[in-house]
Amino acid sequence: MLKTLYGMNWKIIALTAGLLLLAFLLKRVFWHGKKPSRYPYQRNGMIFTADDRAFFRMLKDAVGGEFEIFGKIRVCDIIVPKKGASGHAVKKAFSSIEGRHFDFVLCEKNNLAVACVVQLHDKPHSVRQNKEDPLIPICGNLGLPLLRFAITADYSVEEIREKLRKTIIKEPFLLVEMDGRKEPRISGIDGMKF
Repeated sequence: MLKTLYGMNWKIIALTAGLLLLAFLLKRVFWHGKKPSRYPYQRNGMIFTADDRAFFRMLKDAVGGEFEIFGKIRVCDIIVPKKGASGHAVKKAFSSIEGRHFDFVLCEKNNLAVACVVQLHDKPHSVRQNKEDPLIPICGNLGLPLLRFAITADYSVEEIREKLRKTIIKEPFLLVEMDGRKEPRISGIDGMKF
C-alpha cells in the first residue's frame, strides 16, 4: 500500500511539474519580448504626416540651402510673453496658442534666428481658418512672417520660392542724393528692428 501511495504521489508531482513547465513555455512563446509597460505610450514612427513630407521636399528645394528648416516647433517656443506682463494677461493671451505648433520654421543659417514660419491648411476650411486663427494677427503684430499654404497633391517649387522671396527678403536701404547729401531712403518699415 505504501508503494502504491508513493507511486501515485510521484505521478501527481510529475504531472504538476509538467503543467508548470507547459505554462512557463506558453507564457514565454506568447509574451516573448512583451513586458507589461508602466507607461501608456507608444512610439510615433514619423514626425511628419504624408502631406507634411510632400510639402517639406518642395520647401527644401525652394529654399535651396539658404535657410535651415525645422518642423513641428511649438508656437510658445517662438512667441513668448512680453517682459513685465502680468501673469493673468499672459495666461489669457497664451490660452489661444497653447498646444499649437508651426508646421515649419525657417531660420537664418548663420545664427538660427527665425526668418519665417509656415502653416499648412485644408482648402475647404481656409476662409474660416483665416478669420478665426489667432496666429495670423499675432504674427502680424509681432512682425513674424507667417506663410500659409493649402494642402494639395502637388506643390510648385516656384510658387513656394516666390512667396518666400516676397515675405522674407527685405528691401535694402537706398542712398539718394539730395542737395549734395546722401540720404537713406526706406521703402518700408516692415524690415526695421526697434
